[in-house]
Amino acid sequence: MAEIQDKIAFSKRLNHALDLFGVPPKGKGRQVTVGKMFCVSQKAASKWLEGLSLPDTMRIAIIAEELKVNVEWLTYGAGPINTEAMPGIGDSRWKRVPLLTWEQAGDYANFDVKTTEKWTWTDVETGPRSYALIVEDESMMPRYEPGTTVIVDFDKEPEHRNIAFFKWKKTQDVSCAQLLIDGPNRYLKSHNPDYGTLLINEEDPQIIFCGTARQIFMTY
Repeated sequence: MAEIQDKIAFSKRLNHALDLFGVPPKGKGRQVTVGKMFCVSQKAASKWLEGLSLPDTMRIAIIAEELKVNVEWLTYGAGPINTEAMPGIGDSRWKRVPLLTWEQAGDYANFDVKTTEKWTWTDVETGPRSYALIVEDESMMPRYEPGTTVIVDFDKEPEHRNIAFFKWKKTQDVSCAQLLIDGPNRYLKSHNPDYGTLLINEEDPQIIFCGTARQIFMTY
């Protein structure tokens, strides 16, 4: 069963990488193109694309190099999909991070990145377990509008004035606020003034931190 699931998961990653690379979609010449790209028969290419068989390890490495994706991601679904220079950005290094729902972010320690269907880009230095969220409501207004994309580093402990993401222990909901430290006290100041400021109970914290914002994209 695990082998069948591995084949299907690989085919999804392969097709996603081919989409990003601009290869014609399935049913419109994809298997022909893949066969020519990697010197295999259309039948072999079709089996890869449909999750019926896996290329050997060396072939996967060749595919990853050609499609400009990380071989670890293509093989196992581990880590960012790729790291490459973006056109027109000089020597800046960009990588893809998974775009999660807020519910997934609340359980990110147990989240299987191999199930990620949506990705986005970041060029800041972040940890290997970074992710992205889309602001969905007015909780971060007026500073950040709904639709804003936030890159979050799961492993970075928030410091004074950092934008922190956290999960409420009582409801398991994920929220975002600015962390303020004043002597022994830590506060979470909401972006929206209607939500007020929370004093963290250090003996029995009401929240669990689940990342620190590292980059924010807004469209005006």
